[in-house]
Amino acid sequence: MFTNRCLNFGYLSVISVIFGIVVSSSVVKAATFSHSNAPSAQPYELAYGEAENVEEVELNVKGMTCGGCENAIRSQLLKVDGVKDATADHKKGKAVVKIEEGKAKTDELIKAVEKAGFSASEG
Repeated sequence: MFTNRCLNFGYLSVISVIFGIVVSSSVVKAATFSHSNAPSAQPYELAYGEAENVEEVELNVKGMTCGGCENAIRSQLLKVDGVKDATADHKKGKAVVKIEEGKAKTDELIKAVEKAGFSASEG
């Protein structure tokens, strides 16, 4: 009886170690997985920050009331060619867009926000 209990604890230890390895490897895969509409970061960007050819554009956005609004705006902005990343904050009424230098124009970004159903201006 005692041996059987020890064996069970041994199996539990092995199972928890295997579970930890599987979870940690899936986290690494998720961090490096590239979504079709999301920009892919280069390894040096992940390690050292942004690339040198990225500029930030701030937009004033009217009409956002919740996190769903933020997601809708971010989703539309990420579809614009040259956009590396985008965030929106409904409390501040702002969207910050990181673009490759010279690729996306502010007018295109404003149109994307308007396509999501909100009004925007350069901030």
